[in-house]
Amino acid sequence: MIKAHVHKTGSSKANGTSLLEYINITYSKLCDLFGEPLGPSSDNKVAAEWHVSLYEQGSDWTGPEDAFVTIYNYKDGRNYDPQNGLNVQDITSWHVGGKSPIHAHILEEFIGQHDQR
Repeated sequence: MIKAHVHKTGSSKANGTSLLEYINITYSKLCDLFGEPLGPSSDNKVAAEWHVSLYEQGSDWTGPEDAFVTIYNYKDGRNYDPQNGLNVQDITSWHVGGKSPIHAHILEEFIGQHDQR
């Protein structure tokens, strides 16, 4: 079973990450899985963001080289575009950032584990 560690104040592991893919999931579901997001970015391009380390006890990607991902919106929130942007609660398409495409797949597997409950 995949477990998640949410970095509540952000993580330096986010340095050097880039967009891997998009996921369709509600803001509410993300909050259920990962808690409240980090606040909006200083330039308002991001309204909500989570920094998450995914791991499985005993696997070869546990520890410092865990599957670290960022989940965030980009330039589609009301904070960036007050007239046409979405309220963060209405965003359903999210960016997944990381350093390896496999990390995005591990995130999808983690989400799938919780959908089966």
